[in-house]
Amino acid sequence: MDTKDLLQKKYNYALIVGAVTFFGTLLLLGFVIYPLYGLASTVTKEYDQKNQELTDLKNKKVVLDKLKNEESTLRKQADTVASALPESKDVGRLFIQIDALAKNSNGTIKSVTGSNGTVTTATKSAGTGFTGIQKYTYTVPVSFKSYTDMKNFISQSKNALRLLNIDNVGITAGDTGSMDVNMTITTYARS
Repeated sequence: MDTKDLLQKKYNYALIVGAVTFFGTLLLLGFVIYPLYGLASTVTKEYDQKNQELTDLKNKKVVLDKLKNEESTLRKQADTVASALPESKDVGRLFIQIDALAKNSNGTIKSVTGSNGTVTTATKSAGTGFTGIQKYTYTVPVSFKSYTDMKNFISQSKNALRLLNIDNVGITAGDTGSMDVNMTITTYARS
């Protein structure tokens, strides 16, 4: 055999080995590495999604923990408000207090309509221990000598011993500066 044939055989052998290696690599890429790459991509997306869900849940937990801490504070405040309300409507003392507020403000109560009040019972408040709060509404016409006196009455009602809400205020002014004020006073009691 001559050298040229030997080189040709080695060249053919190298060519066959190179071709087998090339196609083997393509097969390896096609059947093993590409599916693993796709699986890794899917797992990465799932990981990112789960990681986002975890972050969202942690944020919700922080909010829930904050609300849990506020819950005890709100329950204490509800108990404080409940204990500040009288256990009966005690209309007599209420009107004595309103009359005193009017007199201290140079006002005169003419009459009270709806003296029995309109009763609305609230549902049981969670954690307060009482069955409801009753709301009593009265219409009270008051005459004041001036606007300042009416303003003083409203200002003093904020510091009243009994929880009072004044709304539906109707004002009729006289020529001398006097004012006739018709207002709705709402008060509350525990049932």
